[in-house]
Amino acid sequence: MRAGTPSLGRHQSFGLCLGTLPTPAGLVRDTRLPPSLALPRHTHRSSYVCVVLDGAYLEDWRRQHDCRRGSVLIHPANTSHANQVGSHGARCVNIELDAAGFGDPDLATRLTRPGHLRLPPTHAALSGLADALAAADPFATHEAILTLLDTCRDLPVNAGRPRWLRDVIDALEADLSVSPSLTELAALTGLHPHHLAKAFKESRHETIGAYLLRRRLEWADQALRGHDESLAEIALRCGFCDQAHFTRAYNRHYGISPGRKRRQMQG
Repeated sequence: MRAGTPSLGRHQSFGLCLGTLPTPAGLVRDTRLPPSLALPRHTHRSSYVCVVLDGAYLEDWRRQHDCRRGSVLIHPANTSHANQVGSHGARCVNIELDAAGFGDPDLATRLTRPGHLRLPPTHAALSGLADALAAADPFATHEAILTLLDTCRDLPVNAGRPRWLRDVIDALEADLSVSPSLTELAALTGLHPHHLAKAFKESRHETIGAYLLRRRLEWADQALRGHDESLAEIALRCGFCDQAHFTRAYNRHYGISPGRKRRQMQG
């Protein structure tokens, strides 16, 4: 740690505390960071995971990380970072880790290594955590945390991904129901459309269209767990032309119809 770098103790963080909740996974602190707040380089004496539920900020840690809804940042104890909050502020949930509370040695081990992972901003795990916090239910919050972290288990750590690729993926993830044109995406990156399409496939091992379809299907698969929407409503909300289009695509991808999958999940 650099000389003069502030070090925050247990249960301490910057910003306005919206509430704290003890859970078996650790103490959960719901925090609102004011717009345009600049946080000096600092450390935390306890390991924690930060989940961004709303807003955006930049974090300077090894390199600059663009953090927004869906970002999950793993901070082992005494790793230093600085932050610049965006113009709309940010809401962050900090979870001070208690490794014994996970009951999963592999997951607990991964959480000792620093990293920045990204969930889609529409992912059900994010809304599940927000709902559990709103209810101030420590057991529901604990389950929501375990679900979220288990979802992150197989996500690649966001390290060294080129800026153009982050910009394209962020644009796609901002609204999965919309299909931006290749020309529109290329304008975000400064690349020629043909070059962008080729570079994306080489980097992700799938085309931009295949990425968007896969992410829509994953979004729809999460929606099938609910009871409030019909298949037709899910299809339209997730960017499919109609229920038939959704059913064909889902069946090709998962090898089962969405109607049958919903019946299986709901018992």
